[in-house]
Amino acid sequence: LPDCYLYISHLDEEFKYWQLPGYPKDVTDHLNSTFSESTALGRSAPVYTFSNSGPRTISLNISFHRDMFEDMPSNVVPREGEDKAESFIHALQAIAVPKYNLSNKAIEPPLVAVRLGREVFIKGIVSGGVKVTYGKPILVNEKYAILDISFKFSSKDEEKSAIEKLYIKT
Repeated sequence: LPDCYLYISHLDEEFKYWQLPGYPKDVTDHLNSTFSESTALGRSAPVYTFSNSGPRTISLNISFHRDMFEDMPSNVVPREGEDKAESFIHALQAIAVPKYNLSNKAIEPPLVAVRLGREVFIKGIVSGGVKVTYGKPILVNEKYAILDISFKFSSKDEEKSAIEKLYIKT
């Protein structure tokens, strides 16, 4: 089984951890950097000054057949009338909605962690919505067989990125 999982911190215990039944179709890992351009007196070429970098963003496009979820080992027990695929979709849609903390009356963004094999690991918050596209064929239970899911989230790590740790001496 692939070592691909999604952890959603603000859901009930039985819906926090999801092992994905395969690798995503597409993964885009983006780290932005900004350099300011200024023209110095007496120079013909501009001078560039580093302004900032980040946040790191990951975009995922997951395409699965509904039956793949039923074969996955999981602690998830679907709600009545749902299968594991529907529970997964509802859990993903919940990451686009913040949690309201009654004790300190604060709105907490939903934190997620994603690991995709040995290549990608990121912790962050959803920076857009969650898109689900249902595709044919229709199964015997009158549900769509193909599920295409996409979402994007931004890193919330306060520490240095792995790139900085490896390549930049401080």
